[in-house]
Amino acid sequence: MARATWGALAVGVAATMLGGCAMKVNRVQMDPTRLAGKVERKVACAYRQGEVVDARPSTGRAGGLSEHLFLVDDAAAIVRGRMTAVGIAPQGEGDTVDVKVLHMYMTQNLGTKIPVVVLSATAGQQPAFTVRSQKPSMNWNGTEDEAYAGYARALDDAMAQLVARLDAGCRKG
Repeated sequence: MARATWGALAVGVAATMLGGCAMKVNRVQMDPTRLAGKVERKVACAYRQGEVVDARPSTGRAGGLSEHLFLVDDAAAIVRGRMTAVGIAPQGEGDTVDVKVLHMYMTQNLGTKIPVVVLSATAGQQPAFTVRSQKPSMNWNGTEDEAYAGYARALDDAMAQLVARLDAGCRKG
């Protein structure tokens, strides 16, 4: 009898604990205006935007932080905006830069948030190359603002890498 009572008590405690683990998910439609980043440097020679494609395996979902699940409908538009900011014109002179957005998401563990941006690019006749930004930082409060800051840092870093690779291929005139 005592064994049955302890078993029922254990099942009740486990059910209560599992019920307490349920978390309400806040689905956040990513606002590109909240991703305004820092432009450390612009391309040294003329480039223009070609095709920018969202090639993420799971388009729409971009990971999240704490209870915030971020949804990105148009990652290509976000990257196009960043390309413009670093001097890769939507139209004009120079070699065409084509970009595939391979990944744009955030993952986390107990104390760290890790935003990831991976781009594959080609410029003119240069061979294709990949840039990967993975800028971990402390997860302080798990807020929406903190997540946006993480995504912005990763995009800044990916754009800085893109600019460095493009600058290395500038024609010497």
